[in-house]
Amino acid sequence: MLYIIILVTVLFTSSHLKGQTQTDKAVVKQIYDVLQNKKPSSKEIAALKAGINWDEVNPGKAARNKYSISLSAIMNNAWGNIMFEDLNFQIPEKNKVLVTGIVNGRQSTECEYISTRFKHFWSLKDGKIVSFIE
Repeated sequence: MLYIIILVTVLFTSSHLKGQTQTDKAVVKQIYDVLQNKKPSSKEIAALKAGINWDEVNPGKAARNKYSISLSAIMNNAWGNIMFEDLNFQIPEKNKVLVTGIVNGRQSTECEYISTRFKHFWSLKDGKIVSFIE
């Protein structure tokens, strides 16, 4: 619980992070750490999502089936036992973080684990996440 409170505080109140790409990377990395290491409550997820413009690129029907894990579905508690692998954080430009990797998880109604490759594009301003594209 303390970890989530610290994360939310960093995401939404930090003013000393202005434009520092390594710090932007750390802010984004904390989200993956929280989602992997703990099942956040609905209240904590709402705090993480607050103030962020979420956009999901929809490549087709295959991406909406039960064999694909999206970050928005994780945030809506549709997936459990989340584990991120091969995370690669890149800074393509100032205040932008591109994250690629593999996410593994399982739906509570299913027994099998699913693996999905992903690309997430985060935009930050003054050390706060302002938009996300999946």
